[in-house]
Amino acid sequence: MPDDHFLDRKLNDRRQQNAFRQLRLPEGKTDFCSNDYLGIATNGLIEATGLIEANAPALPFSHGSSGSRLLAGNYPLIEETEKTLAVFHQAAAGLIFNSGYDANLGVLSCIAGRGDTIFYDQLSHASIRDGIRLSFAQAFSFLHNDMADLEKKLQMARQPAGTLFIVTESVFSMDGDQAPLPELVALCRKYDAHLIVDEAHATGVVGPKGAGLAQALGLHQECLARIHTFGKAVGCHGAIVLGSDRLRDWLVNFSRALIYTTALPAASVQAIRIAYELFPKLESERDFLQKLIDRFQQASLAFDKLESRTPIQGVIVPGNEAVREVAARLQSAGLDVRPILYPTVPKGGERLRIVLHAFNTVEELDRLIAILK
Repeated sequence: MPDDHFLDRKLNDRRQQNAFRQLRLPEGKTDFCSNDYLGIATNGLIEATGLIEANAPALPFSHGSSGSRLLAGNYPLIEETEKTLAVFHQAAAGLIFNSGYDANLGVLSCIAGRGDTIFYDQLSHASIRDGIRLSFAQAFSFLHNDMADLEKKLQMARQPAGTLFIVTESVFSMDGDQAPLPELVALCRKYDAHLIVDEAHATGVVGPKGAGLAQALGLHQECLARIHTFGKAVGCHGAIVLGSDRLRDWLVNFSRALIYTTALPAASVQAIRIAYELFPKLESERDFLQKLIDRFQQASLAFDKLESRTPIQGVIVPGNEAVREVAARLQSAGLDVRPILYPTVPKGGERLRIVLHAFNTVEELDRLIAILK
């Protein structure tokens, strides 16, 4: 075995900061941590349709696609699904990627080039930051949802600044709050910038039929690209980038995350198709989920909580050790709530990330609230 003791230094740093991460298996606790907001995965709703059995003679959905989309991995089902999803999301075209991370990486690494400038919300997901880092564009973060700070940076952009891009999440994965899309659209018009919106945590939950925040506000046509992820409320895996036919052609030609990876297999794409037949109809689940959100927001706790109208609820418990202790108390009560530690969030912003689901009960939520009081 090669000597790998050089890895210890940074691993030990993590241990000393109470920030060491470990994989855990499910333990049968009440789920207040997964992103399965509507319960499609937890309740096996895709499998319950009977349309996904891989070995059914009439439905031979392969578990391998045999290559990248540009080689052997393209097939009618994936193109048909892209068209179906584009119609649902009122876009001209769509392109499926293997995950939300791949989609953000694939778009942002190739959409902007040398001489262009990207402005991104400082709380943007790691996949957005990594995609920007792989591009040749200059990039500036702006204060979270702060339009004055964004406009100041747009005004200061180097001249000529090439093409300008503004990137945000519609629902932020750690705070659960929403981006001010109308104000962002107004700035894009004023400064001739292009808006890219990651709808990962809005898909299935926000807006009529769960179509996402941009569609709910009627601003979807103002976006250069929208990224909808399937691994959260949609209950399966993958993502789609929505935009114009020209954008699709650009990604097929220049997105390395698409060009150099094996395509999703037909079994996965069939699951996506079924999920898109299921989640738009789950209005009662969305209504009940909103009731749980309201109940939690109205509760008085011993800790500060973030204001959120989405399933993602944040309770601030500063310090890695302190937030671990509160999370352990909840775990001991059979409630699966995970602590979010520095450096994932800024120091002092350590928190419990509590995720509410349509399958949680009022009694379970009240038990969680009672402990946090």
